[in-house]
Amino acid sequence: MYQENKPFDVSPYDHPDIYPGPRPASSFLFWKGRAHRIQAEKGMPVERQSIHFTNVDHMLGSLAFQSTHVKKVEKFFKEGRFHSKVPVVAYGSNVCLAQLQYKFRLRPEEDDFMLCLKGTVTDSDIVYAPFLAPYGSLPAVIAPVKGAVCEVWLTFMDKKQLELINSTEKGYELRVHEGEKVRLDTGEVFENVYAYYEPRALLWNGEMRRFKDISGHSPLQSVWQSEMLNELKLAVDHKGTREEFIHLLRWDRSYRDFVEDFLKDDCTYAFDHPDWKVAETILSIGEMKRSF
Repeated sequence: MYQENKPFDVSPYDHPDIYPGPRPASSFLFWKGRAHRIQAEKGMPVERQSIHFTNVDHMLGSLAFQSTHVKKVEKFFKEGRFHSKVPVVAYGSNVCLAQLQYKFRLRPEEDDFMLCLKGTVTDSDIVYAPFLAPYGSLPAVIAPVKGAVCEVWLTFMDKKQLELINSTEKGYELRVHEGEKVRLDTGEVFENVYAYYEPRALLWNGEMRRFKDISGHSPLQSVWQSEMLNELKLAVDHKGTREEFIHLLRWDRSYRDFVEDFLKDDCTYAFDHPDWKVAETILSIGEMKRSF
């Protein structure tokens, strides 16, 4: 089972215990399959932040290896390209490096150039969903939890990248948050941010449960994906081994439907999150206000 110290080169597509994936220690630029550390300074807008590059050919890039040169975000982008980006909240596996590699390999013609900056969301928490991902994990949803402060990331995508990520988030709806409850660690706030929304959460023993991988302050209990799958195995009274159970979740559609029917009927909490509204239009950075 994977719990602490999840490997960076294994994605949830490889094993469901990995979900939502290890979180990098700092903001980063994902480009050409590697992570390049961003030196996120408080009070400074995104385009003036510094990106550290390394010549080492490794997925962790300058997150793990010494940088050889530094460039400002605004210098690295082509003219106007940054302001055409859309700020999308990543809270599940979309900041897992191995998952990003996998998703962009689905369309190798698409540029994998993506800024990922750490931040927080207030009055929300990242909790387990009452359904299964195709690879056998219980995925994440963003749910209303008054007083909670939870780590999220803002990823900056162009419209083609957004289409790619949309295609991997079947069942979720892209919603907009227009308040100031999503804030980068630098202090910057964007007028509009978007997130993949699903108005159902897993209700387990009478409460929602959050992911132990994701830092934050919340009244909810934090558990590992592997622990949730173990509890789910017991709840549906599966008599085989854990490995057999996971294999069935991943590869036997009729068995997965049986488990999802159990989750839907016995373990689902439906909600309407007041902070996330239907997105009538998708605005880019250049079309919105920003503040500190």
